[in-house]
Amino acid sequence: MHDDLLKKIEELAEDIAKYYGCYIVGALFVSSLKNKGVVLRIYADAEGGVNISQLTDISKELSMILDIKELIDFKYNLEISSPGIDRVIFKIKDYIRFKDKRVKISLNEKINGRLNFVGKIIDVSDITNKTGEKELLNANIKIYDEIDNKNYVIPFLQIKKANLIAE
Repeated sequence: MHDDLLKKIEELAEDIAKYYGCYIVGALFVSSLKNKGVVLRIYADAEGGVNISQLTDISKELSMILDIKELIDFKYNLEISSPGIDRVIFKIKDYIRFKDKRVKISLNEKINGRLNFVGKIIDVSDITNKTGEKELLNANIKIYDEIDNKNYVIPFLQIKKANLIAE
């Protein structure tokens, strides 16, 4: 929906997060029923975990910068949080990092009549181009699905949402 905007916001947030010893896991817009706006939810983490002080500092600084730059032209609430134990997985590098971990994956389009899969990440095939950037168009996530005990290859671009399952 707002992919370019989210990318710009993530870049700003990443610069701020580094200063506080953190990194940005990902960002998304979520509908807010309460005030008919949206929530800009940004997940930040750090090696060994992130603390509330770091999240607060990132939130204050990012909020100020977003207001000054006026990147967002609609009503929103900013929310900076830890990805938690059931962390959302956004990036190819995260799928690689969490290989052999249990995940729940929801898709944009059905594969074999299904939109949801639960199981372990077996492998990640990411195609790297000549400049060293990841080619998301060709990336696939191979998962062992616990529901029907089969392996599936899921195109990265078909994933709507993915979360780790706490063990």
